[in-house]
Amino acid sequence: MIPIKPMLAVSGKAFTSKGWIFEPKIDGARCIAYIYNNAVELKNRRMRSITYRYPEIIRALKLSAGDCVLDGEMAVMSNGIPSFSSLAVREQQIQRTRIDYLSEHLPASYIVFDILCLGKESLMDRPLLERKSILKAELRESDVVTIIDYLPDDGEAYFKAALGMGLEGIMAKRLASPYQPGVRSRDWIKIKKQVNFDLVVGGYIPGQGQREPFFGGLLTGAYDSGKLIYTGKVGSGFSKQELEEISSEFTPSEESPFFHTPFIRDVKWLKPELVIEVEALEVSKRKHLRAPIFLRKRTDKLPEECMIDQLQTT
Repeated sequence: MIPIKPMLAVSGKAFTSKGWIFEPKIDGARCIAYIYNNAVELKNRRMRSITYRYPEIIRALKLSAGDCVLDGEMAVMSNGIPSFSSLAVREQQIQRTRIDYLSEHLPASYIVFDILCLGKESLMDRPLLERKSILKAELRESDVVTIIDYLPDDGEAYFKAALGMGLEGIMAKRLASPYQPGVRSRDWIKIKKQVNFDLVVGGYIPGQGQREPFFGGLLTGAYDSGKLIYTGKVGSGFSKQELEEISSEFTPSEESPFFHTPFIRDVKWLKPELVIEVEALEVSKRKHLRAPIFLRKRTDKLPEECMIDQLQTT
């Protein structure tokens, strides 16, 4: 079986429209499952085999489906919702004894949202609604293998409901759309919650390639009782003009301004004078931002006004 590259989504905002369905966005890892002759292989988004990591999913899929190719998300649930940090524990394992232990004590769930092949027949040219119907008929659900739910039309209301349940957002999919392997298509739209924060710049990573004259990422922080607490690195969202402007305002420092200095190679420290606004998916319990994106400089805010209290964990 030739590996299939997963179809990808573009980013967008919540909307309501006929001809679309809306699924909960699962905070997990993309996984395509190949099931043939009672053998199962799992591949991640990079087309690498992750079969050995999830013995509980392998056992369940052998009982749940005949020969087919499925697309879905691997997740680990905590209090009824996907936990990215718990999934990371499973993703990092390479020792068989540890994997077997965690498969019992920190089990994964394979949440399936599409079927790409049935037997030797490709279903990818068929419309999404037809593929959904075939998936429901062919896959027998279990404790660890489930079919994702969806609602039609009203994406705005569903987005609010999803956030209220603690999910990271929703996926919008056009009902008539085919499956386009490896394509980032506007037929699929990811709609995620985002939170904005004002943070102090305390250092930077030198840039490479086109960014060599500027920086690769900014090290950010916020104040807690007068101490600058490290909150993570921001490396995306900058225009060329913003790279130039921000670099020109750097004031080098011989020592780290952070209370607990992060261990990062090749870092250049700065005096904590610049304030930027960033957008992030969530905040960890350690007050680190997940997937932060630069939005703008804040010339109207003093560094001392950027307090750690704004970073509420999610």
